[in-house]
Amino acid sequence: MLTGYMTRWRANHMKRAALRAGQHCALWTVVVVLFALQNYTYDALYGHPWPVLQYFRWSMEGWYTWAAISPLVFWLAAKYPLDAKHPRRFISRHLVASVAVAFLAVAVLAFISHYVEPGVQPLRKRLMLALGKGMALNILTYWALLGLTQALRFYRENNERRLRETQLQTQLVQTQLQVLQMQLHPHFLFNTLHAIGTLIHEDPVSAEQILLNLGALLRVFLEQESLHQISLQRELHLVDLYLSIQRIRFRDRLTVHTFIAPDTLQGAIPSLILQPIVENAIVHGIAKNPGSDVIEIRSSRQQNSLVIEVSNSNSFLRDDVRQDGVGWGIGLSNTEQRLEQIYNGAAALSIQARSPSGVVCRIALPFTSSTSVRSTEEELLAL
Repeated sequence: MLTGYMTRWRANHMKRAALRAGQHCALWTVVVVLFALQNYTYDALYGHPWPVLQYFRWSMEGWYTWAAISPLVFWLAAKYPLDAKHPRRFISRHLVASVAVAFLAVAVLAFISHYVEPGVQPLRKRLMLALGKGMALNILTYWALLGLTQALRFYRENNERRLRETQLQTQLVQTQLQVLQMQLHPHFLFNTLHAIGTLIHEDPVSAEQILLNLGALLRVFLEQESLHQISLQRELHLVDLYLSIQRIRFRDRLTVHTFIAPDTLQGAIPSLILQPIVENAIVHGIAKNPGSDVIEIRSSRQQNSLVIEVSNSNSFLRDDVRQDGVGWGIGLSNTEQRLEQIYNGAAALSIQARSPSGVVCRIALPFTSSTSVRSTEEELLAL
């Protein structure tokens, strides 16, 4: 197995190396063609052109020489990159290197010309002629390749830095969301344990059933930790698990009605976003006030938005509670922060009083279809 893996790795490595070599050759071929056409056009305009193939041969000799030498320039650029703290060191090193590499290019070109056109000129004279005509151009070519390499390096480093910043920002948002969820869980757990403590002597059977439902709900909570968004259908099932505990606690005093539009069931919403709102409706309604209460959960599509409303009929909105979040408790405050983190201002949470009594909490968020979670919903619904 390891041998097969190494063989595939070598094959892929050779393919990538061949692809890079092909791209390298293609780029230098473009340079060869451009300079050959330029020199031919210049001589043709002044009436002294050589055969066109001669210009391609000269251009090939010069620029394919640089194609062979350019990896050395790239290596020097990587070994001695530009350092903003020591720019003089960078310039001095590459000034010496540019002269040496330019002389190498001149020597290789003279050697190639001597063997391509033997007997026309001695090698020493070709070398001197190449030094006089091509040394400056070769030095400029070195610095052009060096500048291109540094620009690509800065571009790559800038992209990597942006990617790291994006990853860090994503991790920060995820951490903040996890902290908000962790704040909600103890809040809900303590309220439920208090209810169990109240019933354990009065109604042990009901207390036992609440414990079983609590265990099932906590198991689902743990499964939800890694999910940021789920379908409304799945979220409603989580809410129903929570309400099953409250129905046992308050018995016939609590009535729950749901009015869910069918086209909203597969809408994507943040996981565990409704449970603290429903809990808030119960804690500030039937848990504090005598008599019965009716909890209503509604959903609808309004243009490109998914609107969800949770209301009760047995509570009153305090005077110090405002629409801008002042006076809100842990559940509503954390829910608003989660919506802000996830939707960046595109979602809204509001509360208002009903007449003659009751409070409604309204969530409006952009509608997106949650098809990615359908495969796991059957497992949850089977709990």
